[in-house]
Amino acid sequence: MFGALTFLLIGSLLQGVLCGDWRVIVPQKVEVVKGSCVTIPCSFDVPDEYVQYLNSECRAIWIKKDSRPWITLTQAMTGDLTNKDCTSTFNNMIAENSHQYYFRLDCSEPLLYNFADRHVNLVVTDDPPAPNLTLSPLEVKEGSSVSLTCSAPAPCQTLPPTLTWTPSLGDVQEQLQENVDKTKVKRSVLTFTASHLHHGQIISCTVVYKKQDGSRDASERRSLTAAVSYSPKDTTVSVSPSGPVQQSSNVTLTCTSNANPAVKSFTWYRDDGNQETVIGTKAVLNIQASKVSRPLFCEAANGVGVGRSNLSQIDVQFPPQILPSSDCTTTAGQVNCSCETVGNPFPTLHWSLDGQPVSQSDKFVISSERLHNDKVLRSFITVTQPQEMNRSTLICHSFNSLGSASHGFFLEGQVSAESHDRLLMPLFISTTALLFTLVCVLLCVIRALKNRQNPNSHLTEEINQIAKRQHVTTEANEVPNTEEHIYVNTERQPNANDLPTVSEPDSKTGPSSGPNNAERVGKSSEKNDEESNVVYSTVSWKSKNKKGADSANMNPSGGSCLEEEKSMVGGVGRNFMSNALEMGNLYDEVGPRNVRKEAECEYAQVKMKGKRAKKK
Repeated sequence: MFGALTFLLIGSLLQGVLCGDWRVIVPQKVEVVKGSCVTIPCSFDVPDEYVQYLNSECRAIWIKKDSRPWITLTQAMTGDLTNKDCTSTFNNMIAENSHQYYFRLDCSEPLLYNFADRHVNLVVTDDPPAPNLTLSPLEVKEGSSVSLTCSAPAPCQTLPPTLTWTPSLGDVQEQLQENVDKTKVKRSVLTFTASHLHHGQIISCTVVYKKQDGSRDASERRSLTAAVSYSPKDTTVSVSPSGPVQQSSNVTLTCTSNANPAVKSFTWYRDDGNQETVIGTKAVLNIQASKVSRPLFCEAANGVGVGRSNLSQIDVQFPPQILPSSDCTTTAGQVNCSCETVGNPFPTLHWSLDGQPVSQSDKFVISSERLHNDKVLRSFITVTQPQEMNRSTLICHSFNSLGSASHGFFLEGQVSAESHDRLLMPLFISTTALLFTLVCVLLCVIRALKNRQNPNSHLTEEINQIAKRQHVTTEANEVPNTEEHIYVNTERQPNANDLPTVSEPDSKTGPSSGPNNAERVGKSSEKNDEESNVVYSTVSWKSKNKKGADSANMNPSGGSCLEEEKSMVGGVGRNFMSNALEMGNLYDEVGPRNVRKEAECEYAQVKMKGKRAKKK
C-alpha cells in the first residue's frame, strides 16, 4: 500500500510539473456491439526529454474513471507506443464494459503518466447502429446518373462490418474511411442510371456486424423509396365490350398510362396510312364499330414528355367480302385466277366450275396464303386445259359464320389463239351471210318500189346494160359498125317446159303507139304467160348505110322506124313495152351512147327469146 501511494505521489508531481507537454487524443464516444470487439483510437505526446524512455517495455493501461482501486481493460495493443500511438483493441465486449476510460502510459521510471484529463466514453449496445443512407441528387429524372451512399461505424478495425445493397442496381464501390477523431467508417457507394422502373422502388442498405462470442451476427437496415420523374409509359387502350362486336355497334375506348408526374392530356388518333387524324382529346372515346381496317391509338403527355399506345383494332365481325383485286390472266396454254377475301371471323375459300366443286388435280392447281397481317385470304387456281372449258364459269366462294360471298370468272375467251380462230370463223361467216341477205332484201324492196312507180323501168335498165356491153365488144374487136348483136343470158324462174314462139311484127304496120298495138301486145302477153321465161335477148342496131338493104324487110315504106320483137311469158309480159313510143324513148336513151360515132343508128330490132327458141 505504501509503495502504491508513493507511485501515485511521484506521478502527480511529474504531471504537475510537465502538464503543458503531456497530451492525449482519444474520441469522446465509441459504440460497440455486445460480443464484438472495439478499437479505441489513441495518440499521445510527451516532453522531449522523456522521449528517450519510450521503448518496447512501455504499456498502455485503460483505467475506469473514478474507480478505486483501478479497474483496467484487457487490451490487445494495436498501436506502437514508441511512435506515440496508443490505439488499443478490446475483444468480446460485455455490457459491464460500458464506462468512461482514460489512458495511462506505463514505462520505466521516470516515464509514468496518467492522461486523466481526457477520457473516452465506451458504450456497449445490444443492437448495432443504423447505417446512414443518402441519395444524390435529390431530384432524380429518368435517364440521369444516380449515386446512393451507405455508411456505418466500424468500431473494430480488425473486424469491420459488411454493407449489402438490395436490389442490385449497378456498380458498388467500398472503402474504410477515417473520421477526424480517428474512428473508422465503412462506406459503400451504389451508382446506376435512373429509369421509370426505379420509381417507387424500395432501395435498402444492410450493415452486418460479426461477433466474437459465437452468438448471432447483428445487422441493421436503412431504406428509401426512389422517386424518378419520367414521361408516360405503358400507354394502353382498353375496349369495352372487350369481345367481338357487330358492325355499327357502339364501342368505348379508354386510354391509360403510367407517368410521373401524372398525365395532363390525352389525344386519340386514327392511322390513315400516310397521315394521322385526331379524333378525340379525352381519356375515354366513344365510337361506332366499323369493318374498315384502321387501327386506333392514343397519346398521353405530362411535363416530362409523351407516350403512345400500340395500334389497337376493334374486333368487328362482318360477313365475307370478295376484294376487287381478284382477277384472271391468260398465259401460254393455261388460265391463272386469284381470289382475295376478307371477313371476321376469318373466312374459308373454295372454287367451283359450272356449279361443280373444284379440287386439286392434274387439271387444277390450287394454293392459298394470308396477307396484310393475316387479315386477307388469297387463293390461287391454275387451269391447265382451258380449251376444254370454253363458255364456262369459274366461281370462288368465301364463307364464315356470318354469311358468304362469291365472284365469277367467265372462261370464254381464255382459250388458245388457234381455238379462238376456230370459234370466230363460223361467227364471221354467219355474220357476212346475214349482212348479204339483208342487202339483197333491201335491194329487192327498192326495186319493187321502183317497179310500182315505173313498170317498164327494169326493161330499160336491162337494155341499157346490153347496149353498153355491145358497144364495148364492138370496139375491142374493131368490127365495122354495120350491125351489132348483144346476147345477154338472164336466168329467170321457168314456169313451163315449152318455150314461147317468137312473134315478129308486121313490117307493113311498123311501130305503132296506138291502142290497137297495146291491145295486141297485151293479148300476146296473156297467151305466152304460162309457157316460158326469157333466157336471152338480141338487140340489132340498124345503121344508115344498111338502111336500103334492110328496108325491104324491116320497113317497106323506106322511112325510119323501130321494130320491136319480144316474147311474153306469164304475167311478165305486162311489164314489157307495149308501144313504139316507149321503144323510141329507149332508142334515144341507149342507142347514142353505145354505138360508134362514125355510124348513126337509125332503128333497133329487139328480139326476146326463150330457152328452146332458135336464133333467127
